[in-house]
Amino acid sequence: MGNVCAILLAAGKSSRMKEPKQLMNWNGKSLIQHQIELLSELSLPDIFVVLGCQAKTILQTVSNNDPRISYLQCPNYEEGLSASIKFGLQQASKQQYDGVLVMLVDIPLIQTNTIKLVYDTGATHLITNTEPFAIQPQFKNKPGHPVFIGGVRSLHVHSLHGDIGLKPLIKQMKTRVILDTDDIGVVYDIDTPQDYNEALRISQAGFY
Repeated sequence: MGNVCAILLAAGKSSRMKEPKQLMNWNGKSLIQHQIELLSELSLPDIFVVLGCQAKTILQTVSNNDPRISYLQCPNYEEGLSASIKFGLQQASKQQYDGVLVMLVDIPLIQTNTIKLVYDTGATHLITNTEPFAIQPQFKNKPGHPVFIGGVRSLHVHSLHGDIGLKPLIKQMKTRVILDTDDIGVVYDIDTPQDYNEALRISQAGFY
């Protein structure tokens, strides 16, 4: 499983939130710190955190001495989520990784067990599959995140544009494995203050 890394996408402008989502409080720490610590629980040699908007401010707030974590500045993050995905996957490919666990910074309700399930399934699948594939969790028949991408070095990432995300890449793949979960966190991203407040309510009520 050593040929797998993680990419945390945290470059967005948070235009609808009106403040950086990466720095919003979640359980007494910034959301980006929370997500980094979740990924740190996995046996990964590298965790690439893709930054963009307010990168300098964010770097001043994170406190993680884990040598596996690298903070990367996406130069064209303003072009949308796809730019960050493309940048992150290209970095992973340069480092000779075949598998990548791609996670969003704005899914605060995601459960540790779900992340581990996607990672373990993808890493195991990677042993016997050389062609590109995707492992994706779903909640109530709705696919979500994080997504494990296998065969990264064979992907045509140049086709990614705008805010579409991973969908165009996944469509390239012959193999896509969907994992059923009872984790609402795989589909609950926070884009607005209302989303954030509802996520806090769900978290505090223990409904996930």
